[in-house]
Amino acid sequence: MERTLLLVDDEEDIGAALERLLRHDGYNILHASSGKAGLEVLANHKVGVVISDQRMPGMSGVEFLTQVKELYPQTIRIVLSGYADLDSVTAAINQGAIYKFFTKPWNNDVLRVDVMEAFWRQELAQEKDQLLQQIQTANELLAQVNLDMAAAIENKDSQIDRVVHYDTLTNLPNRLLFLDRLDQELTRAHRDNSMMAVMSINLDRFKQVNDSFGHPVGDQLLQAVAERLASQIRACDTVSRIAGDEFCLVLTGVKTTHAAGDAAQKLLDSFAHNPISIGDSEIFITLSIGISIYPVDGVNTTALLKNSDAALHQAKNEGRNNFQYYTGQMNATAWQHLKLETELRHALEREEFVLHYQPKVDMESGKIIGMEALLRWQNPERGLISPGEFIPLLEETGLILPVGEWVLRAACKQARAWLAAGIEDVHIAVNLSTLQFKQPDFAGLVLGILKEHDLDPALGAIELELTESLLMNNAAGAVETLIKLHETGIRFSIDDFGTGYSSLSYLKRFPISSLKIDQSFVRDLSTDRDDKAIVAAIIALGHSLGLNVIAEGVETTAQLELLRKKGCNEMQGYLFSRPVPAADMTQLLQRGEKLIIPLEE
Repeated sequence: MERTLLLVDDEEDIGAALERLLRHDGYNILHASSGKAGLEVLANHKVGVVISDQRMPGMSGVEFLTQVKELYPQTIRIVLSGYADLDSVTAAINQGAIYKFFTKPWNNDVLRVDVMEAFWRQELAQEKDQLLQQIQTANELLAQVNLDMAAAIENKDSQIDRVVHYDTLTNLPNRLLFLDRLDQELTRAHRDNSMMAVMSINLDRFKQVNDSFGHPVGDQLLQAVAERLASQIRACDTVSRIAGDEFCLVLTGVKTTHAAGDAAQKLLDSFAHNPISIGDSEIFITLSIGISIYPVDGVNTTALLKNSDAALHQAKNEGRNNFQYYTGQMNATAWQHLKLETELRHALEREEFVLHYQPKVDMESGKIIGMEALLRWQNPERGLISPGEFIPLLEETGLILPVGEWVLRAACKQARAWLAAGIEDVHIAVNLSTLQFKQPDFAGLVLGILKEHDLDPALGAIELELTESLLMNNAAGAVETLIKLHETGIRFSIDDFGTGYSSLSYLKRFPISSLKIDQSFVRDLSTDRDDKAIVAAIIALGHSLGLNVIAEGVETTAQLELLRKKGCNEMQGYLFSRPVPAADMTQLLQRGEKLIIPLEE
């Protein structure tokens, strides 16, 4: 790529001296004797960097470069000036009209290096624009594919019987036909005094497929799953798609309860060991299966489906990719779930919630530069309850709204306490849920809470962490809310980056400052080549867009060293500290605890 440099000076000897100094660096050097002549050159040539003298007749260097900024914003602008002109030059730099200035006489080595850096910045900006254009093109293509798929489904001419009784996507019996056949089989089993089994089947982590590959690929996966399920059963059995990624199976003529388990294990093995090919991608999907047996677990449709569904939930709780028979204890478990929800509704008013803090550490200095606030529930009977047990319930019940507001207030209160104690540069990251973000005037709520605690948003004491799905839901409203908060100085980061939507358009649409690499990519970083490639790509993408990159779940020095070599900016993880109560976090900050960073080889 040719690098073109324009020198603008009314003194020929100055221009000649600059050309002698810079021509050996391979630039295509153009000259102009005034600002007006310089604008004429720029109108006819693609110039990467302009160096202009400040004192010229007719138009000063600052005036000339200000016009260059307006007409050719990607051209890097440098001015030469004497000490007497520093005030006007400094003002122009602060306003963004000038990238850098040199005083006369200049240092040759410094000038050469800075000119090379200016070209590098200009080319990097061009590459960033090209990347954003490619992302936009990819998103438009994906949107068009979605439109075409929707139109194809809508225009499909199906017979009335197929529409009423069969699932249009998979061609399997739908819920209505399945219930009819289940009733028929129950009548036959009762008449013949035989056993039968009902299986509730669910795809494990299907939402991640939709989020990562898009709904069209998700639909293709459902079709492939339906074909494989149908191929594994007998002609006398019925498999149905009930809804979403939920399937049901009626297994007739079961001789023993053990036979139903054998059939379920056969289904599990057919998926766990054989990926599904969709286009150029191979996707491994596993199943969770719940089994109820007639007449042991019920004698009617409602009871058998209810109990097989309870067994399915137990299979999910046991880690997925397994089957579970229904037991009476499962209803007791459901009751415990209801009891937990009731206790959760009282937890806020009883002040049972607490915040723990996990430090964020700078990868170069090893110093604590911030922390993430993490919600904990100190139940008087059960002790400290795992967030994975109660946070999904908060989301499900809508309690995340008052609890989320409490978290923000508690974090602000703690930030104010640390500042009052003389601990400077407090930066607490608070996680947001989709429900919180959809509240009317959420930006006003956040700013009001900060004002209550006398926290200036621009100081960065409180930062907000968002998920990709949060941004993609109601994207137009999200843009408006984020921009309103961003204009006050609040910074945002994307949590669990790489596990959600494949669209990257939000990185340019929303005012994001940081990406957090999900710990699932960090966990096997030192041994898994794919994880290394993904992490390197995320870091490169973040840096190319001017974003800070944070790695979560760093637990070993090997992970730390690899992340640091890839240029990751910050880390969180057990290698430095688990999430700790506020008092322990205070001690870490006051002692100035540092992470020991391994020396580079």
